[in-house]
Amino acid sequence: MASLVAKKKGNQLYYYVVESARVDGKPRIVHQAYLGTAEKVAALVKDRTSPVPLSATSRDFGLPAALWLAAEQTGLVALLETLWPAPRSGPSPARYLLLAAIHRICQPGPKTKVADWYSRTILHSIWGIAPERFTSQAFWDAFEKILPEHLDPLAAGDDDPLDRAQLRLLDLWKGKQMVSRRLLAYDTTNFYTYIASHNTRNDVAQRGHNKQGRHNLRQVGLSYVLDGENGLSLCHHLYRGNVADGEEFSTSLARMLGMLDRCRIERDTVTLVLDKGSAALANTLELQEAGVGWISALPWNQAPIALRERAVEQLPICSSAQPGVRATAEKLLVHGQQYLCVLKYSSSFAGEQLHSLTTSLSKVMQALRRFSMELNKPQARWKENQIRSKIQRWLSGQYLEELIRYQLDSQDGRWRLQFDFDTAALQRLMDHRLGRTVLLTNRMDWSAEQVAIGYSGQQEIERVFRGLKDGDWLGWGPMYHWTDRKIRIHAFYCMLGISLLQHLHKQAQTAWNGISTEQLLEELRQIQQFVLLYPPQGDKGPNRVATVLSKQTLPQQALAKTLGLDQLSIAPRG
Repeated sequence: MASLVAKKKGNQLYYYVVESARVDGKPRIVHQAYLGTAEKVAALVKDRTSPVPLSATSRDFGLPAALWLAAEQTGLVALLETLWPAPRSGPSPARYLLLAAIHRICQPGPKTKVADWYSRTILHSIWGIAPERFTSQAFWDAFEKILPEHLDPLAAGDDDPLDRAQLRLLDLWKGKQMVSRRLLAYDTTNFYTYIASHNTRNDVAQRGHNKQGRHNLRQVGLSYVLDGENGLSLCHHLYRGNVADGEEFSTSLARMLGMLDRCRIERDTVTLVLDKGSAALANTLELQEAGVGWISALPWNQAPIALRERAVEQLPICSSAQPGVRATAEKLLVHGQQYLCVLKYSSSFAGEQLHSLTTSLSKVMQALRRFSMELNKPQARWKENQIRSKIQRWLSGQYLEELIRYQLDSQDGRWRLQFDFDTAALQRLMDHRLGRTVLLTNRMDWSAEQVAIGYSGQQEIERVFRGLKDGDWLGWGPMYHWTDRKIRIHAFYCMLGISLLQHLHKQAQTAWNGISTEQLLEELRQIQQFVLLYPPQGDKGPNRVATVLSKQTLPQQALAKTLGLDQLSIAPRG
């Protein structure tokens, strides 16, 4: 409760607004604000106006604050500080890791930009660490303590500090019941780099088939395991860019099994969700020997024809947990072994495929029309193999060769191109292919809907990879490291950032059911804090500082309350 108190100094009375509260059961003054002499108080009452601030400064509040609170709530801060404690002065290596992860989500960029960004966020106020501590060289020195130079940069297992950290995190989250034992999603991808060809200090970045089409650049591969229900990053492995995904599977499976055994998670209670590239015969045999359950998409040409082309009307409709989805299951012989095969049809997936297909069709047919007119020009000098090669590149997209027919003839020394659209082929695609996925599992007692729901964990990991590559979630690139050890640390803090994001997203469902990760990031970015500088109250004394949050929409208010941002938004006054 506030009250007006007069204090006599010399022969003059000065007035203060005092707030009292009980501290340890005893009344204490917890805050006081100087008002001035009686004349000054009278002038304030007469004017009834608030003082005009001298300046106002904005700083990022919502997103960095939410990520920091998530790091504390998940136990990430305490665990990393235990693994890499703070030196006698300055921030700990763990703090550099966390700041790198948060920076990659909020404003991806090089380490030379971190200090300036950090000074304009709420983290500066919470941590109380000077921005000058977070220089590029300071990050380099901190990362040297995390993965020292004398260690093998591509080592694995108990001898590797980053692998030990992953196991400790999994054990921590399992103890907090943040990890599901039912579903683990696995997938691989690669990221191109700008590491020079003559850089011999790097072994992990190699040339290979790049999934983003940058085959001319060196790349690194990443295998990744996340919790299929909560989305936390449980295990990842950085490998050489020239290693095929199929070759990496054996290495990743051994790492996953070791992770399960060390954390005392029974193998038969876990179901791995894999993409269709992992459904090869050798991999299914390895999975069978490992004793784990698994679900994988089966390549279309390996799926039984009678099952994959079944009419949509014959497929049972799933519950409301899978809107727009139909599924049926049969026990069939695949790869010489009996498995449960599930045909899943998704109307929304069919719509997405049809939209993508019609867009590609429109582009290709316009290109063919322009090319046909170009061939009619008198100066056209094209050879048959050049023409067919050009057309084949246009028709290389999925289903295009089935839908577009063309005829190339030579008349009077000139080439004539004619093309047409096969409507019957499109109808066959819509009736028997679009929207369909054939799933394979060794969980013989599961229903078709259970398998379909389980496979949705694979879609989650694909969203993570898209968020990493597009920068919508966390900006993996551009990666400004060029040594194997620093690239591994880069992958480690990027995966930490993904775990923090997934934890926030799960929490946010309470306030806004169905909110996407992209919507969550956008809403939190809009919550800013303004630091207002006021003149002193009286002739002497320092300037006063007050903080206020930007005006929030109702969804932002709900998110702030759910994520605990209100505990950080108490405005200091003085």
